[in-house]
Amino acid sequence: MMTVSEICKAIGRKEMERALDVSKAAISNAVSNGAFPPSWFDVIEAECAKRGISCDRNLFAFKRGSDSPKDAA
Repeated sequence: MMTVSEICKAIGRKEMERALDVSKAAISNAVSNGAFPPSWFDVIEAECAKRGISCDRNLFAFKRGSDSPKDAA
C-alpha cells in the first residue's frame, strides 16, 4: 500500500492543488497528518486511476465504525 506522501509524489502536488482546488499548505498538512481529508477521496481516487495507482481508503480520515453495536436497546 502506498502512503499519503507517495501518492502526492506520484500525482504531483501542483496537480493535486489544481484538481482539489486547495492550497499547497493543505496538501502539506495531509502529508504531515498521514491521512487525506475524506472529502478528497473521489478526486484522489480518480487521479490515481488515471495513473494506474491503487487508492486505499485507509489513507483517508474517514470515521471508522465500531465492530460491536453500542448500547443495543
